[in-house]
Amino acid sequence: MNYKSIQEYEKDFKDAKKKYDKLTKQIRRCKSDYQYEMLCEDLEDCRQDMIELQTIITELRNKKKLAELEVN
Repeated sequence: MNYKSIQEYEKDFKDAKKKYDKLTKQIRRCKSDYQYEMLCEDLEDCRQDMIELQTIITELRNKKKLAELEVN
């Protein structure tokens, strides 16, 4: 399994946030119900990814803090 650093997860989160913002702008400009439905699905997927990344980042930070406390 390939593990990433906290910084890499934060970069992924930042990219997902940019994608989310872009999708919200596109939703405001959509002209059909079909396009709106498709964008809503993409937006929900992106939101779920952001939540997952936030959880991973929080867990990694907590593990790092615990490791630092154990060393001291």
